[in-house]
Amino acid sequence: MLAGAGSRAALRLAADRVLLTDAAGEVRTGRSLGDRTEALGRGLTALGLSGRRVGLWYWNSVAAIEAHLAVEWIGATKVPVDPGAPTAEARAVFEAAAVDAVLTDAAHQALPGAHLHDTHQPLATPGPARTGALEELRVPADRTAVLYPRMTTAAGLFAVPISYRNWEAGIRNNVALYRSGIYGPGFDNDEVFVTAQQLPHGTGLIGTFPFLHMGLPQVLLQRFDADAFVEAVHRHKATASFFVPGMVTRLADTLHRSGRTVAPPLRRLLYGGAPISAEEITRAHDRIGPVLVQLYGRFEGGWPLSVLSIEDHRRIAQGDADLARSCGRPVAGTNLRIRPVPGQPPDHGELCVRGDTVVPGHADPDGWYALGDIGWLDDNGYLYLGGRLDGMINTGSYHVYPGEVEEAITAAPGVKATLVRGEPDPTWGQAVTAYVVPADPDAATTLPTTLRPLLEQRLARYKLPKRIHLIPSLDAIPPHPDPHPPPG
Repeated sequence: MLAGAGSRAALRLAADRVLLTDAAGEVRTGRSLGDRTEALGRGLTALGLSGRRVGLWYWNSVAAIEAHLAVEWIGATKVPVDPGAPTAEARAVFEAAAVDAVLTDAAHQALPGAHLHDTHQPLATPGPARTGALEELRVPADRTAVLYPRMTTAAGLFAVPISYRNWEAGIRNNVALYRSGIYGPGFDNDEVFVTAQQLPHGTGLIGTFPFLHMGLPQVLLQRFDADAFVEAVHRHKATASFFVPGMVTRLADTLHRSGRTVAPPLRRLLYGGAPISAEEITRAHDRIGPVLVQLYGRFEGGWPLSVLSIEDHRRIAQGDADLARSCGRPVAGTNLRIRPVPGQPPDHGELCVRGDTVVPGHADPDGWYALGDIGWLDDNGYLYLGGRLDGMINTGSYHVYPGEVEEAITAAPGVKATLVRGEPDPTWGQAVTAYVVPADPDAATTLPTTLRPLLEQRLARYKLPKRIHLIPSLDAIPPHPDPHPPPG
């Protein structure tokens, strides 16, 4: 398959239509975005990076989009890191991923050895590579297009390898969900997307790159701020965005305080990644408007796999609390099945998926990938989730693996042992919670104070424990407060 064929064709077709506008007012038409991406691609090729691994560390910007596209166009593998991660974590991820180079914006240029490519400071390209067309490359469909880091420990990097086939299938599926009206009715060529969540997360696959592939414009917020989002919606007549539940809650609170609205022009506000209560859905529906669409999925298996529609949200706001516990109906064409699990009722089991969105190496010999989520379907075809099998913590849509946090805690002075788990939280769905056994009980009172700064140097903010409990031994850990913690 041709690397980046879909985005290349879309930019050529868009020509002089403005496709990107960022928070600083920088714009890119289809033509100028294509030219800048080709120039960056030539520079990366001159550095010998075609088909190699390239780390990306960016806040949302037009330069970030150029970097993502250019790495794809040269048939390489992107390794994106959350821009809010501490430098030590970013360095550890890039080293564990064995990247051949790292591209950053000016805000992250302090990373040793990184190559700068920013909006007003494009990558310096050697003379012979400054002109000419960037060759279109054929790549194996199972080559990794995006390596999503999940956890770095002493044992190495756990990451999700999204192949070029997976990436293309994910983009194709989301374009179809917009065009078909599953993401809300009335989709037309006047649509404008707001990229508010950071690109390394769900928004890239759900909105940012599908809109590029459709040749439709979007606005890039450097980082999420509810007031800035409201202003962007009205200034640019934006119609769509993707959030995580915490962002939905903050937007609802902001609108309530200010008395402003976003619908219209906003027609569809997609969100997903973590559970949200019926009360929160109802409050958001009342304050934001009839625009909410909930998605459930996993990068490893497909994003999304099910959709809770605008009409479903209306029913919840009218009092159907049971429907709020669902994550919607499976997307048409999604090949899902429920595999029996010992100890579960006959109609409950582990969700499995098969198809082009399943990452290579994760499926069994028959092509089925087990998602790790316990689920079941009701008589109306709605999917319900009832916990995870692997202990992963889902906090505000971010996936946190307890082992990584435990390793960071036990490396700190004064810690004898620890256990980390997710516990119910009204804001985050689950809160990262640490039970810590001090090495010296007499010095235990100061341990949380000294521990937090050390963890902040090693872990992204969303991985930091929101609660730290000091205990005399691991045997003193209380039973889990929720026997069926929310799934990922």
